[in-house]
Amino acid sequence: RGRALTEQVFGQALTPAQVVERICSDVKREGLPAVLQYTEQLDKVKLTAETLRVSIDDINAAHKAANPEFLATIKRVRNNILSFQMGLVHRDAILTRRDHSELRLRYRPMRRVGICVPGGAAAYPSTILMTVCPAQAAGVQEIALVMPPTKTGANNPDLLATCKELGVTEVYRVGGAQAVAALAFGVEGLEAVDMIVGPGNIFVT
Repeated sequence: RGRALTEQVFGQALTPAQVVERICSDVKREGLPAVLQYTEQLDKVKLTAETLRVSIDDINAAHKAANPEFLATIKRVRNNILSFQMGLVHRDAILTRRDHSELRLRYRPMRRVGICVPGGAAAYPSTILMTVCPAQAAGVQEIALVMPPTKTGANNPDLLATCKELGVTEVYRVGGAQAVAALAFGVEGLEAVDMIVGPGNIFVT
């Protein structure tokens, strides 16, 4: 099925590495139009510049409609992860020398981090928790989260509710290699990030 889709989209049989190289090259050169085109061709979902990002209203509505027990579980797990991760955060180290000079080792968080959340086979609130919480513990201020435009991805109310519970409001309906390329290079409406984390299939990896 994957080989057939590759031939349909690219007109020839390509290896996964060749597919990713083509997608990354096109996104880097063409920006958002390439992201939207590949989303339509590979995920069979037609998005626009206006619908690429999940609206705050959609995120708030999902959170409001979520099962209270589910939200309570998310909050409990979040607190557990944060308490552990906060204990792992490196602290600045200072060595004062005899000549009164100082040597200092400083740790600073990344300014902006991109998170890939899979959504092909199932919905994974756990992925959001295990990627967002360490970033927050480290002090990252900007988190951009991408999920495929599927019912187990960006269209899943539980995932959106989890984002809201963790304070993540920058969520995009895009997955696959085109999502990673958009995060890496930046496209219209989605600023490039300094680091990308999260699991995925061979194309995402």
